[in-house]
Amino acid sequence: MLVLIVICYSLLVIVMAVQPRRSQLSEFELQRRLEHKDTEAKHQWRRGETYRDIVALRRIAEVLLSVIVVTGLVAEFGWLTGIVVAVVALLAAAPLAARDVVRHNVNKYYDVLEPKILPRVQLIQGYTKFFRGVTERTVPRDVQSREEYVHLSQQASHVLSPHERKMIEGVMSFDDKVVRDHMTPRSMMDIIGAHELLGPLVLDDLHKTGHSHFPVLDGDIDHIVGILHIHSLFNLDNKKSHMVADVMEPNVYYIREDQTLADALAACIKKRRHLLVVINEFRETVGVITIEDAVEQLIGQKILDQFDRHDDLRAVAARNPRGNNTPAKSSDV
Repeated sequence: MLVLIVICYSLLVIVMAVQPRRSQLSEFELQRRLEHKDTEAKHQWRRGETYRDIVALRRIAEVLLSVIVVTGLVAEFGWLTGIVVAVVALLAAAPLAARDVVRHNVNKYYDVLEPKILPRVQLIQGYTKFFRGVTERTVPRDVQSREEYVHLSQQASHVLSPHERKMIEGVMSFDDKVVRDHMTPRSMMDIIGAHELLGPLVLDDLHKTGHSHFPVLDGDIDHIVGILHIHSLFNLDNKKSHMVADVMEPNVYYIREDQTLADALAACIKKRRHLLVVINEFRETVGVITIEDAVEQLIGQKILDQFDRHDDLRAVAARNPRGNNTPAKSSDV
């Protein structure tokens, strides 16, 4: 009888030391990962689904083992002595279960067995639901991903303005945006030749474009040799003829089309440049990108100054207003 009592008492301490795990992920992040067939997310989902049932089973086991211990002690030592010993033993069970060495070792083995336990507990949830206690207060969890952060900001319409929500979304997705999706495409670039004379007609045409920076080419668009700043033309002596090559900025900075907007913004700031020439893997010019293009995506709204004429030059390019590659007998295949 004493051996049985000791075994049941040891099991009672072990059961009391078990700490069922809640899901460490929020509901949003859990659903997001489940959609991507994340194995760990499935395990976390099972934890959340069975947590109250595990707690209920632990409570049932504690009661049954306590009853066996008390009954055994009373049978072994009599009513008075047995009850006294049982009370002392049960009061000591919780402190024993709380000891670090006991809790650590018990939960180490519980973690190993947990993947096998949870599916079985799910099968008997119809019975354990009658023994569930009051749901414990949910502890706030850390945000697990940028997508979740954006989701939370969208749900906070009573706290954040539409502009603030767009800014948060822009900041969170900024590192994923690539230059090719936000540059001014090659077909919409306003360029000028290095050997052109800056006469009144040319200056008027430059001003009408609505741009403040112009790539300067030498021969064709794949040989850009400088950047012409329109503000540098204000101080020119109108009595003299000037070639573009004489007043342009000769330093040209290139960025690949597959680099991120974060790279573009960092380059503009580091090099103190307004405009970067975008090239492909063959170093062919595919467009240009400005610091405003990057900042607009960062803050989530358009920056319109006195030179801007179109909200989206990529959309304008798609309409092909300049009639690129559209001769009379052209056809697409």
